[in-house]
Amino acid sequence: MIRKIIYPVLAILMIFIVNLDCNAQNVSELEQKIARLQGEIKTSQNLLSQTSKNKETTVQEVELLQTQIKKRDDLIAMYNKQLDALNKSTRAYNKDINKLQNELQKSRQEYADLLVLSYRNRSSINNLLFIFSSEDFNQAIRRMRYIQQFKELLKHKMEEIDKTKDDIKRRIEKNDSDKKQIEKLKADQQKERDKLNDDKKVLNKKLTTLKKKEKDIKKDIARKQKETDALQAKIKNIIEDEMSRRKADATVDTKLSATFESNKGKLPWPVKSGVVVKKYGNNMHPTQQKVVVKNNGIDISTEHGAEALCVFDGQVANVFNTGSTNVVLVRHGLYFTLYANLDKVFVKAGDKVKTGQKLGVIHTGATDNVTTLHFEIWKEKNNTNPEPWLK
Repeated sequence: MIRKIIYPVLAILMIFIVNLDCNAQNVSELEQKIARLQGEIKTSQNLLSQTSKNKETTVQEVELLQTQIKKRDDLIAMYNKQLDALNKSTRAYNKDINKLQNELQKSRQEYADLLVLSYRNRSSINNLLFIFSSEDFNQAIRRMRYIQQFKELLKHKMEEIDKTKDDIKRRIEKNDSDKKQIEKLKADQQKERDKLNDDKKVLNKKLTTLKKKEKDIKKDIARKQKETDALQAKIKNIIEDEMSRRKADATVDTKLSATFESNKGKLPWPVKSGVVVKKYGNNMHPTQQKVVVKNNGIDISTEHGAEALCVFDGQVANVFNTGSTNVVLVRHGLYFTLYANLDKVFVKAGDKVKTGQKLGVIHTGATDNVTTLHFEIWKEKNNTNPEPWLK
């Protein structure tokens, strides 16, 4: 009888708690992603306000605007996911609440039956007769335990019913709160759609303006590609020389390499704030639809006067000039991080550096008024996508 009463309620309670935890976790994760996207959009808006001081439209401004549009698209999609999660949560818990309420009604009846049974056998004489009428000693022990368990069951059953009632009350309150949040999310989503439409109108105007400069843009693409190829060749040579020298000296810090590798996804960003305007790998040019630009790292647009920050403990392997700006290469055992497009540099080759240490001031373009850090991660002679490494 005890099992018949307690197991169904416990089963439903477990389902209720598991659903609650899963849905709460999903909503919490979505809220974090939404907050991050909102922060990135705010940063890009600030950066666009700086570039808008230019009299002429630039490719970099269009690139930043396209990034902001993509972030708004992502934010609207994230709002949809959160709305779906909240609606799903509300439906699921309403269903669970109904099940619990039905089971509670049955449990109350069973509890009442237990009370009647307890009343009928309330005297110590009845309990003693029940025990002494046992066929053997073992049966007597089992009956004694049964009487004790019966008493504990009554107490436990009442506590369980009270707890379930409290859980139902909290769930109803949470559902009411979720409904208010759903309405707020719908309003925020509509505002974001309106801003997205405004951004697209501005982008179309700027693209129309840049069509008149198509020849100059193509020349600029060719020039930058040449500079990029030269930079990559130089980086490979420096890393090869560094690896050869370290292996010859037997000073490769394998422990530091392992520590760096174990921090994948946890490394701090190489700037205080910013947005990625060029991702790792092949990128479509902002204005030239048939032009694909390969990127061996990521380009992060940030505020004027921003400084490049070291993402992990290490040693400066090299500092060199590209002709117009500077590059800092930091070694972390078998790994290297690269910080390019710097004006003033605060470190020199051989310096030990710490996580978060300032390496130099990021260059701001004279014509486009854009401040961009180029950041790469290498393991020996191979570069990798930096974004999955950053938290």
